Amino acid sequence: MRTAAFEYIKGAAKTKIPWYRPRGELLNIWKDEFLKISGVDKYKFWVCGGILEDWETWDTDILVTGKVTSYQELENIMVSATQLGLNYRQLIDINWNNSFEKYLAKGGCERRSICCERYYETGRCDASTCILAKTTVTIAIATETIKNGKVTSKVVTSPQPVRLRQSLWKLKIKYPSEKQMKRLREGVIYEGTPVLITPDLDFRTIINEEQKENK
Repeated sequence: MRTAAFEYIKGAAKTKIPWYRPRGELLNIWKDEFLKISGVDKYKFWVCGGILEDWETWDTDILVTGKVTSYQELENIMVSATQLGLNYRQLIDINWNNSFEKYLAKGGCERRSICCERYYETGRCDASTCILAKTTVTIAIATETIKNGKVTSKVVTSPQPVRLRQSLWKLKIKYPSEKQMKRLREGVIYEGTPVLITPDLDFRTIINEEQKENK
């Protein structure tokens, strides 16, 4: 039986090979290659999201922080990070958002892996604070993804996304997202703490592959 054709496109990154769930060994290889990209030393890269939790996920979320001095350079970093991941059969979801850095450095609060503003300022939070959404500016490499010829996700914002370069878009989004707020209202607690990518980081120490595979 012939295997059905596969194609995935996100901005300038694309692949014809399906990816695996996050795997520490493959992400370590990705990290070593990623850190060689020109300009990465000007930014910080934070691992966050489902990869740090004990639930199933198919991607690795990375937030970029740091002042942007060149959109061309940032585009190359983010597109290359995504393409390298696909080359190693890992789905990397990377976005820039400089307003998060102080919260990322602080760590999680009682309910969110990226602490809320009240927790950052006082060391305390409650459910009502954690579900307060705020508008923030994010930069992504695409406003939609295409899988097997169909749009599988599309960012809808108001105002409309602003194109900075061929594969670089500025978006105004709300954080937490609707999906995240729904989880928080249902009592789901994000227990993972954002992890800074460094040359010494071993992804095998921050993801529970065995538990994820068995779910």
